[in-house]
Amino acid sequence: MIRILVRNWWLLALRGGFALLFGLAAFSLRYEIEAPFLRAVAFTTLVVIFALMAFISGAFTIAAALWGGGIRQWWWLLLDGILACLAAVAVLTIPGLTLLELIHIIALWALIVSGLELATAAKLRHHITDERFLALAAAGSFVFGSYLTFHGPGDVRGAMLWLGFYSLFSGAMMIALALRLRSLRHLHPQQTVKAL
Repeated sequence: MIRILVRNWWLLALRGGFALLFGLAAFSLRYEIEAPFLRAVAFTTLVVIFALMAFISGAFTIAAALWGGGIRQWWWLLLDGILACLAAVAVLTIPGLTLLELIHIIALWALIVSGLELATAAKLRHHITDERFLALAAAGSFVFGSYLTFHGPGDVRGAMLWLGFYSLFSGAMMIALALRLRSLRHLHPQQTVKAL
């Protein structure tokens, strides 16, 4: 698992970078929905933003898993990526999707992602004892998913606000993790084997 992550640190960095961009987009677009006639456009924009974020995140994770195929436990990453892509496809293909349905899909996706990220973080800490970025990302996903499940926002603007916060936090944690993993590439080969 750790070798896959170290080898593909740049994919995690790209995933984090896109999450930051989507977070900024969500924040900027939430101010554009004051007029009632723009609410349908805002909802469509929210759906597209989430779908893009989930699909790109899933695609990068699947790529990292497949390029590390043959290494034990690579399927954790593959499952994470597939579920993200499925969530993206679901929100784009469900006919007559409502805000409540969208919030439930996003919440379920975030909770599943939090479980997979936490499992991966636990395995990662066997190799990097002071690594906390992925665990923080998992905690953020859990808080985000739990909030949407039990106290979900009642309007598009609130949903965009929470999606923006989540995207920025998740993106920052992924970039921090990627940079930490990148630093492990320069270890002496014997040290790398021991660390991995």
